[in-house]
Amino acid sequence: MTGIGLAGMPMPEWKIRTGTGKEYIFDSPEEAAEALPGYGEGATVWRRDVYRATPFVTGTQRPWRQVAMPGRTEPGETPEEAG
Repeated sequence: MTGIGLAGMPMPEWKIRTGTGKEYIFDSPEEAAEALPGYGEGATVWRRDVYRATPFVTGTQRPWRQVAMPGRTEPGETPEEAG
């Protein structure tokens, strides 16, 4: 769901940061969790809430924060706590 009517509503955004620092964006925690094993050791999942003003322009009030995924031992909040 995108559009000018949703500009004031935060939408979650997820990313995987690899052990070498490369970042890949995902639309849901399920997508990120499914893809995580393919990014190798040291890869972590991060989340932020974004506000979309216009296409490709986003803003956030909370920066990226690392989240724990089920079955992993990285520090961070769980996806349920992040919601």
